[in-house]
Amino acid sequence: MFVFYCTEIQGNTICLTSDDARHCAKVLRKRPGDSILLTDGCGTLAQATLTHVSPTDCMAEVTERKLVPPRSISLHLAVAPTKNADRMEWLVEKAVELGVERISFIICDHSERRKIDLDRMRRIAIAALKQSQTAWLPALQVISLSDFVHQADLPVRRYIAWCDDQNTAQLVDETWCDEEVLLLIGPEGDFSTEEIILCKSLNYKEIKLGSRRLRTETAALYGCFTIAAKNN
Repeated sequence: MFVFYCTEIQGNTICLTSDDARHCAKVLRKRPGDSILLTDGCGTLAQATLTHVSPTDCMAEVTERKLVPPRSISLHLAVAPTKNADRMEWLVEKAVELGVERISFIICDHSERRKIDLDRMRRIAIAALKQSQTAWLPALQVISLSDFVHQADLPVRRYIAWCDDQNTAQLVDETWCDEEVLLLIGPEGDFSTEEIILCKSLNYKEIKLGSRRLRTETAALYGCFTIAAKNN
């Protein structure tokens, strides 16, 4: 069953957005009396019955709500944007499908791209949320690495993945239980020496992502897969 995204589904009567109404009426060909699923992206999943359907507006009555619990191991993915914006958009889509809780686009010394269209990224995240029928929409932000690592609310389990042959610890071998994991992925030119020294001074653990050298978005997706597997 297709999932529609609504920021507010606490009331009994729900009005779909114009884009969702058009999709509901013209693509899915729903009719009054049909059932749909709704999520607010904050863990609530609701079943509703359509009462009015047209390409411009759709109304539904909520019949049942449930709270989808958060994952026991959550992932805050901090990744440097790639020069090619399409690759970051692809990453956001796949990361949401796998269940990432937060995505921070970190601007590093070697970053080739320093601006991100967060509105577009959020639309991509919402589309992936609906397609994968999940109930948690990740928070998104753009921030410099220096500002990011000095935030007060970062989790205890902090990792930095970078290309160092002397580093042998593997992310897949780590063990967690009911924790938030933060994974830093640098730009394709890697983190600068100063950035690595800074992160190590703030108790970031150096980590490897397998035995191969991966592109930025592939390395980030590896982290998403690892956390998803640990949860399952």
